[in-house]
Amino acid sequence: MEKLFRFLFLGAFLFVIASCNDEDDQPPMQDDPTAPNLVEAANEAGLTTLVAAVQAIPGLAPALLNAEAITVFAPTNDAFANALEAFGANSLTDLVDRLGGPENLETVLGFHVVPAVAFASDLNASNTFTTLAGQSIDVNVSGGNVTVVDANGDIANVVEADVAIENGVVHVIDRVLLPEIEIGDGPAPNLVEAATEAGLDILLAAVTAVDGLADALLGAEAITVFAPSDDAFAAALDAFNAENLDQLVARIGGIENLETVLGFHVVPAVAFSSDLEATNVFPTLGGQEITVNAGNDGVTVTDATGNTVNVIAADVAIENGVVHVIDGVLLPELAIPNIVEAATAADLTILIDAVLAAGLDEALLSAEDITVFAPTNDAFLDLLAAQEVGSLEELIDALGAEAVTTVLQFHVVPTVAFSFDLAEGDNDVPTLAGENLTVTRNGADVTVTDAAGNTYSVVAADVAIENGVVHVIDGVLLPTLE
Repeated sequence: MEKLFRFLFLGAFLFVIASCNDEDDQPPMQDDPTAPNLVEAANEAGLTTLVAAVQAIPGLAPALLNAEAITVFAPTNDAFANALEAFGANSLTDLVDRLGGPENLETVLGFHVVPAVAFASDLNASNTFTTLAGQSIDVNVSGGNVTVVDANGDIANVVEADVAIENGVVHVIDRVLLPEIEIGDGPAPNLVEAATEAGLDILLAAVTAVDGLADALLGAEAITVFAPSDDAFAAALDAFNAENLDQLVARIGGIENLETVLGFHVVPAVAFSSDLEATNVFPTLGGQEITVNAGNDGVTVTDATGNTVNVIAADVAIENGVVHVIDGVLLPELAIPNIVEAATAADLTILIDAVLAAGLDEALLSAEDITVFAPTNDAFLDLLAAQEVGSLEELIDALGAEAVTTVLQFHVVPTVAFSFDLAEGDNDVPTLAGENLTVTRNGADVTVTDAAGNTYSVVAADVAIENGVVHVIDGVLLPTLE
Protein backbone atom coordinates (compact mmCIF):
# COMPACT_ATOMS: atom_id res chain seq x y z
CA MET A 1 0.00 0.00 0.00
CA GLU A 2 2.88 2.42 0.62
CA LYS A 3 3.56 2.78 -3.09
CA LEU A 4 0.03 4.14 -3.64
CA PHE A 5 0.38 6.76 -0.92
CA ARG A 6 3.77 7.93 -2.15
CA PHE A 7 2.07 9.59 -5.11
CA LEU A 8 -0.84 11.27 -3.33
CA PHE A 9 0.74 14.68 -2.87
CA LEU A 10 2.88 14.58 -6.01
CA GLY A 11 -0.10 13.45 -8.11
CA ALA A 12 -2.36 16.11 -6.68
CA PHE A 13 0.25 18.77 -7.36
CA LEU A 14 0.72 17.67 -10.97
CA PHE A 15 -3.03 17.55 -11.45
CA VAL A 16 -3.38 21.15 -10.29
CA ILE A 17 -0.70 22.25 -12.75
CA ALA A 18 -2.33 20.35 -15.61
CA SER A 19 -5.82 21.65 -14.93
CA CYS A 20 -5.07 25.29 -14.19
CA ASN A 21 -4.76 26.29 -17.87
CA ASP A 22 -8.50 26.89 -18.15
CA GLU A 23 -9.01 27.81 -14.52
CA ASP A 24 -10.91 30.98 -15.32
CA ASP A 25 -13.38 29.10 -17.58
CA GLN A 26 -14.25 26.32 -15.13
CA PRO A 27 -16.77 26.55 -12.30
CA PRO A 28 -15.48 25.56 -8.88
CA MET A 29 -16.48 22.07 -7.78
CA GLN A 30 -18.63 21.82 -4.68
CA ASP A 31 -18.49 18.77 -2.41
CA ASP A 32 -21.78 16.92 -2.08
CA PRO A 33 -22.15 15.57 1.48
CA THR A 34 -25.05 13.39 0.36
CA ALA A 35 -23.00 11.61 -2.31
CA PRO A 36 -22.20 7.89 -1.82
CA ASN A 37 -18.70 6.71 -1.07
CA LEU A 38 -16.68 4.90 -3.74
CA VAL A 39 -17.71 1.38 -2.71
CA GLU A 40 -21.39 2.34 -2.51
CA ALA A 41 -21.26 4.02 -5.90
CA ALA A 42 -19.47 1.06 -7.50
CA ASN A 43 -21.98 -1.40 -6.06
CA GLU A 44 -24.89 0.75 -7.20
CA ALA A 45 -23.41 0.86 -10.71
CA GLY A 46 -22.99 -2.93 -10.75
CA LEU A 47 -19.19 -2.77 -10.84
CA THR A 48 -18.91 -5.93 -8.75
CA THR A 49 -15.64 -7.17 -10.26
CA LEU A 50 -13.95 -3.86 -9.54
CA VAL A 51 -15.17 -3.97 -5.95
CA ALA A 52 -13.87 -7.55 -5.59
CA ALA A 53 -10.50 -6.55 -7.03
CA VAL A 54 -10.15 -3.59 -4.66
CA GLN A 55 -11.10 -5.74 -1.68
CA ALA A 56 -8.51 -8.33 -2.72
CA ILE A 57 -5.76 -5.84 -1.77
CA PRO A 58 -5.66 -5.47 2.04
CA GLY A 59 -6.09 -1.82 3.03
CA LEU A 60 -6.84 -0.47 -0.44
CA ALA A 61 -10.56 0.12 0.02
CA PRO A 62 -10.12 2.11 3.28
CA ALA A 63 -7.27 4.08 1.69
CA LEU A 64 -9.45 5.13 -1.24
CA LEU A 65 -12.44 5.87 0.99
CA ASN A 66 -10.31 8.06 3.26
CA ALA A 67 -8.32 9.82 0.53
CA GLU A 68 -8.83 13.58 0.45
CA ALA A 69 -9.67 13.79 -3.26
CA ILE A 70 -9.77 11.15 -6.02
CA THR A 71 -10.92 10.62 -9.57
CA VAL A 72 -11.57 6.97 -10.39
CA PHE A 73 -11.74 5.58 -13.92
CA ALA A 74 -13.83 2.49 -13.08
CA PRO A 75 -13.93 -0.48 -15.52
CA THR A 76 -17.27 -2.20 -16.05
CA ASN A 77 -17.77 -5.90 -15.39
CA ASP A 78 -17.67 -6.41 -19.17
CA ALA A 79 -14.33 -4.61 -19.27
CA PHE A 80 -12.96 -7.02 -16.68
CA ALA A 81 -14.48 -9.97 -18.59
CA ASN A 82 -12.62 -8.81 -21.70
CA ALA A 83 -9.41 -8.55 -19.67
CA LEU A 84 -9.90 -12.11 -18.39
CA GLU A 85 -10.30 -13.31 -21.96
CA ALA A 86 -7.28 -11.34 -23.17
CA PHE A 87 -5.09 -12.90 -20.48
CA GLY A 88 -6.56 -16.39 -20.84
CA ALA A 89 -7.88 -16.27 -17.27
CA ASN A 90 -11.11 -17.80 -15.98
CA SER A 91 -11.50 -15.83 -12.74
CA LEU A 92 -10.27 -12.73 -10.97
CA THR A 93 -7.86 -14.88 -8.94
CA ASP A 94 -6.52 -16.40 -12.15
CA LEU A 95 -6.16 -12.92 -13.66
CA VAL A 96 -4.14 -11.80 -10.64
CA ASP A 97 -1.80 -14.75 -11.18
CA ARG A 98 -1.41 -13.94 -14.85
CA LEU A 99 -0.73 -10.29 -14.04
CA GLY A 100 2.12 -11.42 -11.81
CA GLY A 101 0.54 -11.42 -8.34
CA PRO A 102 -1.23 -9.11 -5.87
CA GLU A 103 1.42 -6.40 -6.06
CA ASN A 104 0.84 -6.02 -9.79
CA LEU A 105 -2.93 -5.99 -9.21
CA GLU A 106 -2.35 -3.13 -6.75
CA THR A 107 -0.40 -1.28 -9.47
CA VAL A 108 -3.16 -1.88 -12.03
CA LEU A 109 -5.88 -0.62 -9.68
CA GLY A 110 -3.79 2.40 -8.65
CA PHE A 111 -3.36 3.19 -12.35
CA HIS A 112 -7.12 3.86 -12.47
CA VAL A 113 -7.04 6.49 -9.71
CA VAL A 114 -5.93 10.13 -9.93
CA PRO A 115 -5.31 11.77 -6.51
CA ALA A 116 -7.43 14.85 -7.31
CA VAL A 117 -10.98 15.59 -8.45
CA ALA A 118 -11.66 15.94 -12.18
CA PHE A 119 -15.26 16.16 -13.38
CA ALA A 120 -15.70 16.11 -17.16
CA SER A 121 -16.21 19.86 -17.10
CA ASP A 122 -12.79 20.26 -15.47
CA LEU A 123 -10.97 18.64 -18.38
CA ASN A 124 -9.00 20.28 -21.15
CA ALA A 125 -8.93 18.81 -24.65
CA SER A 126 -5.74 16.93 -23.67
CA ASN A 127 -4.77 16.08 -20.11
CA THR A 128 -1.93 14.07 -18.61
CA PHE A 129 -2.48 12.92 -15.03
CA THR A 130 -0.19 11.07 -12.62
CA THR A 131 -2.02 8.15 -11.01
CA LEU A 132 -1.61 6.46 -7.65
CA ALA A 133 0.48 3.83 -9.44
CA GLY A 134 3.08 6.51 -10.16
CA GLN A 135 2.50 6.32 -13.91
CA SER A 136 0.67 8.74 -16.17
CA ILE A 137 -2.51 8.40 -18.19
CA ASP A 138 -3.69 10.65 -21.02
CA VAL A 139 -7.29 11.81 -20.86
CA ASN A 140 -8.67 13.40 -24.02
CA VAL A 141 -11.94 15.20 -24.73
CA SER A 142 -13.36 15.43 -28.26
CA GLY A 143 -16.92 16.24 -29.31
CA GLY A 144 -18.29 15.47 -25.85
CA ASN A 145 -16.53 12.07 -25.69
CA VAL A 146 -13.88 11.37 -23.07
CA THR A 147 -11.20 8.73 -23.66
CA VAL A 148 -8.33 7.43 -21.54
CA VAL A 149 -5.06 6.11 -22.96
CA ASP A 150 -3.03 3.57 -20.93
CA ALA A 151 0.68 2.71 -20.96
CA ASN A 152 0.22 0.36 -23.94
CA GLY A 153 -1.53 3.01 -26.04
CA ASP A 154 -4.89 1.23 -25.69
CA ILE A 155 -7.91 3.52 -25.50
CA ALA A 156 -10.80 3.23 -23.06
CA ASN A 157 -14.04 5.17 -23.49
CA VAL A 158 -15.86 6.86 -20.65
CA VAL A 159 -19.35 5.33 -20.87
CA GLU A 160 -20.76 7.11 -17.83
CA ALA A 161 -19.19 10.31 -16.53
CA ASP A 162 -19.41 12.42 -13.40
CA VAL A 163 -20.71 9.97 -10.78
CA ALA A 164 -20.13 12.10 -7.69
CA ILE A 165 -18.76 10.36 -4.58
CA GLU A 166 -17.97 11.70 -1.11
CA ASN A 167 -14.36 12.49 -1.91
CA GLY A 168 -14.38 12.97 -5.67
CA VAL A 169 -15.83 11.53 -8.83
CA VAL A 170 -16.10 8.25 -10.76
CA HIS A 171 -16.02 7.88 -14.53
CA VAL A 172 -17.09 4.43 -15.74
CA ILE A 173 -14.92 3.10 -18.59
CA ASP A 174 -15.23 0.19 -21.01
CA ARG A 175 -11.67 -1.15 -20.69
CA VAL A 176 -9.21 -2.15 -17.99
CA LEU A 177 -6.25 0.25 -18.16
CA LEU A 178 -2.83 -1.40 -18.06
CA PRO A 179 0.28 0.32 -16.68
CA GLU A 180 3.84 -0.78 -17.30
CA ILE A 181 4.26 -3.95 -15.21
CA GLU A 182 6.54 -6.96 -15.27
CA ILE A 183 4.10 -9.80 -15.79
CA GLY A 184 6.65 -12.61 -15.88
CA ASP A 185 6.45 -15.88 -17.76
CA GLY A 186 2.89 -16.90 -16.87
CA PRO A 187 0.58 -17.80 -14.00
CA ALA A 188 1.99 -18.58 -10.58
CA PRO A 189 2.79 -22.24 -9.90
CA ASN A 190 0.77 -24.30 -7.46
CA LEU A 191 2.28 -25.29 -4.12
CA VAL A 192 3.65 -28.63 -5.32
CA GLU A 193 5.21 -27.05 -8.41
CA ALA A 194 6.79 -24.26 -6.36
CA ALA A 195 8.15 -26.71 -3.77
CA THR A 196 9.55 -28.92 -6.52
CA GLU A 197 11.21 -25.96 -8.22
CA ALA A 198 12.70 -24.85 -4.88
CA GLY A 199 14.09 -28.34 -4.20
CA LEU A 200 11.99 -28.92 -1.07
CA ASP A 201 12.02 -32.69 -1.57
CA ILE A 202 11.55 -33.77 2.06
CA LEU A 203 8.64 -31.38 2.53
CA LEU A 204 6.97 -32.83 -0.56
CA ALA A 205 7.53 -36.36 0.73
CA ALA A 206 6.05 -35.41 4.10
CA VAL A 207 2.96 -33.81 2.54
CA THR A 208 2.47 -36.82 0.26
CA ALA A 209 2.69 -39.18 3.26
CA VAL A 210 -0.53 -37.71 4.70
CA ASP A 211 -3.47 -38.92 2.63
CA GLY A 212 -5.39 -36.05 1.06
CA LEU A 213 -3.18 -33.26 2.43
CA ALA A 214 -1.66 -32.24 -0.90
CA ASP A 215 -5.10 -31.99 -2.51
CA ALA A 216 -6.44 -30.03 0.47
CA LEU A 217 -3.61 -27.49 0.22
CA LEU A 218 -3.90 -27.20 -3.56
CA GLY A 219 -7.66 -26.66 -3.24
CA ALA A 220 -7.51 -24.20 -0.34
CA GLU A 221 -8.83 -20.72 -1.07
CA ALA A 222 -5.90 -18.81 0.40
CA ILE A 223 -2.75 -20.04 2.19
CA THR A 224 0.62 -18.87 3.40
CA VAL A 225 3.12 -21.72 3.72
CA PHE A 226 6.25 -21.52 5.85
CA ALA A 227 8.16 -24.24 4.03
CA PRO A 228 11.19 -25.88 5.71
CA SER A 229 14.19 -26.41 3.48
CA ASP A 230 15.73 -29.87 3.10
CA ASP A 231 18.53 -28.72 5.44
CA ALA A 232 15.88 -27.77 7.99
CA PHE A 233 14.38 -31.26 7.81
CA ALA A 234 17.86 -32.78 8.03
CA ALA A 235 18.41 -30.87 11.28
CA ALA A 236 15.06 -32.12 12.59
CA LEU A 237 15.99 -35.70 11.71
CA ASP A 238 19.22 -35.29 13.62
CA ALA A 239 17.45 -33.74 16.63
CA PHE A 240 15.04 -36.69 16.80
CA ASN A 241 17.78 -39.26 16.12
CA ALA A 242 15.98 -40.33 12.94
CA GLU A 243 17.65 -41.44 9.75
CA ASN A 244 14.72 -40.72 7.45
CA LEU A 245 11.20 -39.30 7.31
CA ASP A 246 9.57 -42.61 8.32
CA GLN A 247 11.64 -42.77 11.50
CA LEU A 248 10.84 -39.15 12.29
CA VAL A 249 7.12 -39.84 11.88
CA ALA A 250 7.38 -42.77 14.29
CA ARG A 251 9.25 -40.76 16.91
CA ILE A 252 6.75 -37.87 16.88
CA GLY A 253 3.77 -40.17 17.31
CA GLY A 254 2.62 -41.22 13.86
CA ILE A 255 0.93 -39.83 10.76
CA GLU A 256 -1.69 -37.84 12.67
CA ASN A 257 1.03 -35.89 14.45
CA LEU A 258 2.88 -35.43 11.16
CA GLU A 259 -0.30 -33.87 9.79
CA THR A 260 -0.40 -31.57 12.83
CA VAL A 261 3.24 -30.57 12.29
CA LEU A 262 2.68 -29.85 8.59
CA GLY A 263 -0.55 -27.97 9.28
CA PHE A 264 1.38 -25.88 11.81
CA HIS A 265 3.37 -24.49 8.86
CA VAL A 266 0.25 -23.28 6.99
CA VAL A 267 -1.73 -20.10 7.69
CA PRO A 268 -5.21 -20.04 6.04
CA ALA A 269 -4.73 -16.55 4.56
CA VAL A 270 -2.29 -14.82 2.20
CA ALA A 271 0.53 -12.89 3.89
CA PHE A 272 3.32 -11.56 1.69
CA SER A 273 6.21 -10.07 3.65
CA SER A 274 4.97 -6.59 2.74
CA ASP A 275 1.67 -7.39 4.50
CA LEU A 276 3.33 -8.11 7.85
CA GLU A 277 3.29 -5.91 10.93
CA ALA A 278 6.31 -5.89 13.25
CA THR A 279 4.68 -8.69 15.28
CA ASN A 280 1.97 -10.99 13.96
CA VAL A 281 0.18 -13.92 15.62
CA PHE A 282 -1.41 -16.23 13.06
CA PRO A 283 -3.67 -19.27 13.52
CA THR A 284 -2.52 -22.30 11.54
CA LEU A 285 -4.15 -25.35 10.02
CA GLY A 286 -2.58 -27.31 12.89
CA GLY A 287 -5.01 -25.58 15.26
CA GLN A 288 -2.24 -23.70 17.06
CA GLU A 289 -0.72 -20.24 16.63
CA ILE A 290 2.66 -19.11 15.38
CA THR A 291 4.31 -15.75 15.93
CA VAL A 292 5.82 -14.03 12.90
CA ASN A 293 8.11 -11.02 13.44
CA ALA A 294 9.26 -8.68 10.69
CA GLY A 295 12.10 -6.21 11.03
CA ASN A 296 15.11 -4.71 9.33
CA ASP A 297 16.98 -7.99 9.74
CA GLY A 298 14.27 -10.04 8.03
CA VAL A 299 11.34 -12.21 9.02
CA THR A 300 11.36 -14.85 11.76
CA VAL A 301 8.81 -17.42 12.92
CA THR A 302 8.48 -18.74 16.49
CA ASP A 303 6.83 -22.08 17.22
CA ALA A 304 4.99 -23.53 20.23
CA THR A 305 8.27 -24.57 21.89
CA GLY A 306 9.74 -21.06 21.66
CA ASN A 307 12.11 -22.07 18.88
CA THR A 308 12.69 -19.30 16.32
CA VAL A 309 13.55 -19.91 12.65
CA ASN A 310 14.39 -17.52 9.82
CA VAL A 311 12.71 -16.88 6.50
CA ILE A 312 15.49 -17.44 3.98
CA ALA A 313 13.45 -17.00 0.77
CA ALA A 314 10.32 -14.85 0.97
CA ASP A 315 7.32 -14.13 -1.22
CA VAL A 316 7.26 -17.09 -3.62
CA ALA A 317 3.84 -16.53 -5.19
CA ILE A 318 1.68 -19.61 -5.76
CA GLU A 319 -1.77 -20.04 -7.28
CA ASN A 320 -3.60 -19.65 -4.00
CA GLY A 321 -1.18 -17.71 -1.86
CA VAL A 322 2.48 -17.44 -1.02
CA VAL A 323 5.39 -19.57 0.22
CA HIS A 324 8.16 -18.42 2.54
CA VAL A 325 11.09 -20.86 2.81
CA ILE A 326 12.40 -21.23 6.38
CA ASP A 327 15.57 -22.72 7.87
CA GLY A 328 13.93 -24.83 10.59
CA VAL A 329 10.99 -27.17 11.17
CA LEU A 330 8.30 -25.59 13.37
CA LEU A 331 7.01 -27.79 16.20
CA PRO A 332 3.52 -27.50 17.67
CA GLU A 333 2.38 -29.09 20.90
CA LEU A 334 1.93 -32.75 19.97
CA ALA A 335 -0.58 -35.19 21.44
CA ILE A 336 1.40 -38.28 22.45
CA PRO A 337 -0.42 -40.77 24.73
CA ASN A 338 0.89 -42.27 27.93
CA ILE A 339 1.18 -46.05 28.28
CA VAL A 340 -2.35 -46.46 29.69
CA GLU A 341 -3.90 -44.31 26.96
CA ALA A 342 -1.98 -46.16 24.25
CA ALA A 343 -3.02 -49.56 25.63
CA THR A 344 -6.64 -48.42 25.89
CA ALA A 345 -6.61 -47.18 22.29
CA ALA A 346 -5.20 -50.55 21.16
CA ASP A 347 -7.89 -52.40 23.19
CA LEU A 348 -5.31 -54.20 25.35
CA THR A 349 -7.82 -54.47 28.17
CA ILE A 350 -6.40 -57.56 29.89
CA LEU A 351 -2.91 -56.03 29.96
CA ILE A 352 -4.34 -52.89 31.56
CA ASP A 353 -6.20 -54.97 34.16
CA ALA A 354 -3.03 -56.92 34.93
CA VAL A 355 -0.91 -53.78 35.30
CA LEU A 356 -3.52 -52.21 37.60
CA ALA A 357 -3.82 -55.41 39.64
CA ALA A 358 -0.04 -55.49 40.09
CA GLY A 359 0.09 -51.78 40.97
CA LEU A 360 2.60 -51.07 38.22
CA ASP A 361 0.71 -48.26 36.49
CA GLU A 362 2.35 -45.38 38.38
CA ALA A 363 5.80 -46.89 37.98
CA LEU A 364 5.34 -47.22 34.22
CA LEU A 365 3.81 -43.75 33.85
CA SER A 366 6.62 -42.08 35.78
CA ALA A 367 9.53 -44.05 34.31
CA GLU A 368 11.98 -41.89 32.37
CA ASP A 369 12.43 -44.18 29.33
CA ILE A 370 10.70 -47.46 28.59
CA THR A 371 10.02 -49.89 25.79
CA VAL A 372 6.96 -52.06 26.41
CA PHE A 373 6.26 -55.34 24.63
CA ALA A 374 2.48 -55.38 25.10
CA PRO A 375 0.59 -58.70 24.71
CA THR A 376 -2.77 -58.68 22.94
CA ASN A 377 -5.94 -59.90 24.64
CA ASP A 378 -5.68 -63.13 22.61
CA ALA A 379 -2.14 -63.61 23.91
CA PHE A 380 -3.40 -63.42 27.48
CA LEU A 381 -6.27 -65.81 26.71
CA ASP A 382 -3.73 -68.31 25.36
CA LEU A 383 -1.76 -68.01 28.61
CA LEU A 384 -4.90 -68.53 30.68
CA ALA A 385 -5.66 -71.67 28.69
CA ALA A 386 -2.10 -72.94 29.08
CA GLN A 387 -2.26 -72.40 32.83
CA GLU A 388 -5.72 -74.00 32.91
CA VAL A 389 -7.38 -71.01 34.57
CA GLY A 390 -10.43 -69.08 33.47
CA SER A 391 -9.61 -65.48 34.39
CA LEU A 392 -6.85 -63.03 35.25
CA GLU A 393 -7.83 -63.27 38.90
CA GLU A 394 -7.42 -67.04 38.82
CA LEU A 395 -4.03 -66.63 37.13
CA ILE A 396 -2.89 -64.29 39.88
CA ASP A 397 -4.08 -66.80 42.48
CA ALA A 398 -2.30 -69.65 40.68
CA LEU A 399 1.03 -67.92 40.11
CA GLY A 400 0.98 -65.50 43.01
CA ALA A 401 0.92 -61.72 42.87
CA GLU A 402 4.72 -61.42 43.01
CA ALA A 403 5.17 -63.78 40.06
CA VAL A 404 2.59 -61.91 37.97
CA THR A 405 4.41 -58.65 38.74
CA THR A 406 7.66 -60.24 37.58
CA VAL A 407 5.97 -61.46 34.38
CA LEU A 408 4.73 -57.94 33.61
CA GLN A 409 8.12 -56.38 34.39
CA PHE A 410 9.68 -58.90 31.99
CA HIS A 411 7.81 -57.07 29.19
CA VAL A 412 9.41 -53.70 30.00
CA VAL A 413 12.87 -52.57 28.87
CA PRO A 414 14.24 -49.49 30.71
CA THR A 415 15.28 -47.65 27.54
CA VAL A 416 13.61 -46.46 24.35
CA ALA A 417 13.98 -48.84 21.41
CA PHE A 418 11.98 -48.27 18.28
CA SER A 419 12.17 -51.15 15.83
CA PHE A 420 14.66 -49.27 13.66
CA ASP A 421 16.92 -48.70 16.67
CA LEU A 422 17.54 -52.45 16.90
CA ALA A 423 20.61 -54.00 15.34
CA GLU A 424 19.96 -56.60 12.66
CA GLY A 425 19.87 -60.08 14.22
CA ASP A 426 19.68 -60.94 17.92
CA ASN A 427 19.70 -58.27 20.63
CA ASP A 428 19.90 -59.18 24.32
CA VAL A 429 18.10 -56.45 26.25
CA PRO A 430 17.62 -56.05 30.02
CA THR A 431 14.13 -55.86 31.53
CA LEU A 432 12.64 -54.49 34.74
CA ALA A 433 12.38 -58.13 35.92
CA GLY A 434 16.19 -58.31 36.06
CA GLU A 435 16.38 -60.93 33.29
CA ASN A 436 17.25 -60.35 29.63
CA LEU A 437 14.98 -60.77 26.63
CA THR A 438 16.20 -61.70 23.19
CA VAL A 439 14.81 -59.32 20.56
CA THR A 440 15.53 -60.28 16.97
CA ARG A 441 15.20 -58.00 13.96
CA ASN A 442 15.13 -59.43 10.46
CA GLY A 443 14.54 -56.48 8.16
CA ALA A 444 11.17 -55.05 9.12
CA ASP A 445 10.18 -58.14 11.13
CA VAL A 446 10.78 -58.22 14.88
CA THR A 447 10.37 -61.19 17.26
CA VAL A 448 10.86 -61.57 21.00
CA THR A 449 12.09 -64.73 22.74
CA ASP A 450 11.48 -65.32 26.47
CA ALA A 451 13.40 -67.27 29.10
CA ALA A 452 11.60 -70.50 28.19
CA GLY A 453 12.60 -70.18 24.52
CA ASN A 454 9.12 -69.15 23.36
CA THR A 455 9.25 -66.75 20.41
CA TYR A 456 6.51 -64.27 19.62
CA SER A 457 6.06 -61.71 16.86
CA VAL A 458 5.65 -57.96 17.05
CA VAL A 459 2.30 -57.41 15.34
CA ALA A 460 2.19 -53.62 15.72
CA ALA A 461 5.49 -51.79 16.14
CA ASP A 462 6.59 -48.31 17.13
CA VAL A 463 3.59 -46.87 18.98
CA ALA A 464 5.12 -43.76 20.54
CA ILE A 465 4.17 -42.92 24.13
CA GLU A 466 5.12 -39.99 26.35
CA ASN A 467 8.12 -41.76 27.83
CA GLY A 468 9.02 -44.31 25.20
CA VAL A 469 7.49 -46.77 22.78
CA VAL A 470 5.11 -49.75 22.72
CA HIS A 471 5.37 -52.83 20.50
CA VAL A 472 2.28 -55.06 20.51
CA ILE A 473 3.13 -58.80 20.55
CA ASP A 474 1.09 -61.98 20.04
CA GLY A 475 2.23 -63.85 23.16
CA VAL A 476 2.87 -63.37 26.86
CA LEU A 477 6.59 -63.52 27.67
CA LEU A 478 7.57 -65.68 30.65
CA PRO A 479 10.69 -65.08 32.74
CA THR A 480 12.35 -67.66 34.92
CA LEU A 481 9.94 -68.22 37.81
CA GLU A 482 10.89 -70.00 41.03
